[in-house]
Amino acid sequence: MDDTDDVAVREDPERGAFVLAVDGVEAGHVDVRRRRSPSAIVLIHTEVEPAYGGRGLGGRLVRGVFDAARAEGIALVPLCEYAQRWVGLHPEYLADVPPHDRQRLGLPEPQMAGEDQ
Repeated sequence: MDDTDDVAVREDPERGAFVLAVDGVEAGHVDVRRRRSPSAIVLIHTEVEPAYGGRGLGGRLVRGVFDAARAEGIALVPLCEYAQRWVGLHPEYLADVPPHDRQRLGLPEPQMAGEDQ
């Protein structure tokens, strides 16, 4: 993948998924469900087509779902193992996971600005 690739993440509510497209072609998806109370997007399964593997697209897809939830002002629950690993590597998104879900999933607590790691 290079800088000329057009990469987009969009929700497909009828499928219950967020879809990743590269140059207009579906390259992967995250199966999700929307939780009503408390309001959250639950990430169930992340998948990138083998032909697009090794390009960091799984991370871009999960980040797209987290960013969409932030834009809506709702939480995320990464049940998917890939999404759990991703949020563990991107601590700036840990606060988007509700505390009881972080604890249940074994995710670390978010660090406050200025705290030592």
